[in-house]
Order: sequence, then C-alpha cells, then structure tokens
Amino acid sequence: MVKTRYLGVIHHPAIGIRIPEIFLEGILTSYKKNNVAGGLMLSFGRETAPEGVINAPPGKYEITRGHTGTSIKKYQTLAALKSEEKNVIVEIEADHLIIIGSSNKAVQRIAGVHLNQEISEEELNKSIEYNMMCINEAIETGYVNVYTVDSSDLFNLQVESMSEKELSEQFETKCSNKMIIDDYVNKEFFFKSISGDELYLIYNENDVMKLELKFRKSLQVNKIIFDYIKKHMKRPFGFEISLDETIELTQENELHFYLEEWKKLGGEVGFIAPNIGFKKRQDYMGNISDLRRRVEWLSTIAKKYNTILSIHSGSGTTPYSGKGPHTYDVLLKGTDNSLKYKISGVYYELLLELLEKQPEKSRAKNLFNQIFNEVLKFLEDQIDQNTNFATDLLKTQIDNYYKDRNKTGEHYQVRADFFRFNSYLALNFRNKKGERYIRDALINLYLTDQKFKNLIDYEVEQLTTRLIVGLNFSNNIRLIQK
Repeated sequence: MVKTRYLGVIHHPAIGIRIPEIFLEGILTSYKKNNVAGGLMLSFGRETAPEGVINAPPGKYEITRGHTGTSIKKYQTLAALKSEEKNVIVEIEADHLIIIGSSNKAVQRIAGVHLNQEISEEELNKSIEYNMMCINEAIETGYVNVYTVDSSDLFNLQVESMSEKELSEQFETKCSNKMIIDDYVNKEFFFKSISGDELYLIYNENDVMKLELKFRKSLQVNKIIFDYIKKHMKRPFGFEISLDETIELTQENELHFYLEEWKKLGGEVGFIAPNIGFKKRQDYMGNISDLRRRVEWLSTIAKKYNTILSIHSGSGTTPYSGKGPHTYDVLLKGTDNSLKYKISGVYYELLLELLEKQPEKSRAKNLFNQIFNEVLKFLEDQIDQNTNFATDLLKTQIDNYYKDRNKTGEHYQVRADFFRFNSYLALNFRNKKGERYIRDALINLYLTDQKFKNLIDYEVEQLTTRLIVGLNFSNNIRLIQK
C-alpha cells in the first residue's frame, strides 16, 4: 500500500510538523503504535513557503512568511521519506493556502487580532499568484495529497450592519445572479441530527442578499484555486475549505448556503472548517452543551454534502490539556465519530517547555534563555518602531509580563502570553550569513544530545497519543478504501 496518499473523507488527525527534523519521529511512532493513518502538514500562508522564499536573503520577505524556515519541498519530502521508513500511511497536506494581503495579517489572526480591512484587487491578485506558486512547488515535489484554502479575509462583514435599503442597493449593484433569491425563498431545508432533532432552515430575501454579498467573492476565489489544482494534479487529491478564522461563529444557514453554492459552482469538498468557538492556543472555555449542539447541527449540514467537519485551532492552553475538559467527548458525539482535527503550534510549545525545564547552565537551558531574550527584544523593538507587530494586544501582553516579573522576580516565563503567541518568530531569526541560527541550534541539540532527543521523542509521541486516544483515531486505517 502506498505510504503517502489521499486518505479520503475519513476520521483522522492532521498534525503540523514545523521542525520535521525534530517532530516527525515521535508523531510517526505514535501513528504506527496506534494503527493510525493521519495527516502531516504546514500552513502555506504562515509556516512554510517555496524554497525561493526560504533561501532568499534576510529582509527580502516579511519575517512571518515561511517563519518555520522549512520549505514546502523540505517538509513534504522529509514527511514522505520518514513515513516510508517507518511503514506508516500518511496524507501530506498543503494547509491554509490563505488569500490575504500579507503574511503579517495572517499571523496576527493567531493571537486574535482581526483587521477588518477590505483586500484590494492588487493584493488579491498577488495573493492568488503567490498561492499558485506554492501549489506548483507542492505538486512538483510529488507528495501532496490534500489542500486547505482559507479565503475568509474576503468575507464582506459590512453586510451585518447594513440597513435593508443599503443591503438591497448593494445586492442590485454587485450581484450578477439576481435569481439566486428564488433558490432559497419560500423553501424549507430540512435536516435531522444524529440525536433525532429536526432543523428547518427558512430564508427571506434579506437573508439571501446578505449571504450572497458576504460569501460570493470567497466562493469565486476558492473555485479559481480548486480549478488550478485540479488542472495540474495528476492523481486524486482532497480539498478543504476553511471558514473558521473569523471573529464570529459560523451559523447553520451560513454553512448551508456556502456548501450549496459551492456545489452549484461544480466544486468538490471533503472537509469544511466552520468557526465553532475555538481560539488558538486556548482550552475551550464556553458552554460545553452549546458546543455539542452547535457541532451537531454543523456536522449534520456538512454530511448532506458528503463533507465532514475539520476542527481547526485544536491546540489547547498547554501541551497536556487537550482542548479542555469534555471537549473531545462532545466533538465525537456531535459528529458521530467522524471529523478531522488539526494541531500544530503545540509541538513547538512543548519543545520550548522541555528546554526551559532543563538544568541551569545546561546547553538546552541556555538555548531557551537565548530564544526568550531575543523574542522579547525583537517585539519591544517592533513596538518602538510602531510596525505592524505593535498591536494593542501585544503591548498589553508585554505589560502583563513585566508586571508579573516585578511580582515574582521570574525573568524567563515560558507561559507568558507574549512569548507563547510569538515564540515562533525565533525560527526565522537570521544572522548576517543568512543562517537561521536558532532553528539550526535546536536541530543540532536534538541530533547530538541523545538524552534530550529521547525526551523529545517520548513527549512528542505522548502528546500525539493523547490526541489519538482522546478523539478515537486509533485503528482508523480500516476506514481507508483499498
């Protein structure tokens, strides 16, 4: 059986391998021990980039673009070779092809900063061209199996505050298909959940105009990307649409409208990621019953289109908390044990926490201290220079760090919010020779300190296994169609 392949629309995990040289061993060991076929991925809009970007001189691109220092070709090739070596079936994903003005905006979303700025036509065209360049490298590498596209930056959020008159005028001006109203008004769309509950979606004219104005541009651009992939891929592939990186929750009628219109466009989609209320790097703190009901209805609607939910922002507050008490249970119940679940940044957080716990003056602890100091200095310089990093949120996080430091006397705080949300930057710090000296030092430590390597491999395996067991991914290989 081929070791790298599109798994199909099945229940499985997808894991980001930010430093594949360090994380692949433990992840694949857990996959193998638990008889799991799972995904290996990196975000094209944030974490990885084409080799030409990765190898460009320092300063040519934003520090956030390809910030892991791992190229598309490198992570996909290493993932494929390592999975073949360990005899594990994996799906290699081009995650988060983001249609957005800049990679800086894309990473600001991670910390919860959403800039409500309409993307210009020039920015849009550049973003599409860049993503096509990324797709080209993935296809040329020969291992990519599935793509996730995130065009939520194209959602027209102004419609939520428009009056009926403004809505009607905008619809008349911008919408070419006026007959779309007849597709929804005076019709009932019926859904029955796994719990036996019934849902009727009923639209009025304003509902349809609002949804059309909100989502049409996103639908069109997703179709451009989908058609490009379909034209150039010479083998089966999966396609996922991300709707989750928005401020507001995804409503049932929004998911239904999006999938219905996507079907009309002739697009295929195996996975869709609504906003279910998860925040990046935080346990779920909302009402667990509300989450169960929300997920159940969204899953029910998705399955009408032979699609299953993909859960993004899957990492919790710590590498040991999952996504908080009972969260995995309600996701399984709400989806009838059929979902895709993504985590990525938590592995790098785990690495930093393990570095921080090493003995004082040890090589590992000294490296952690260096990373902490350099990230703090970089961010303070960004604030002083009033760059795009200098958000109110970052200023508050650093202020809180100093307040806590003054109280406790602790300089190195691995769980300080400013550090948790920005420590990724260290992987892209470069010296005058263009070397990613911190990334290189982490890999060198892993490869030359056997005791530390054993610790990392064990903890990465345990983290992966907690996810697999918590979400019943064990033995999912039986779901793959031969």
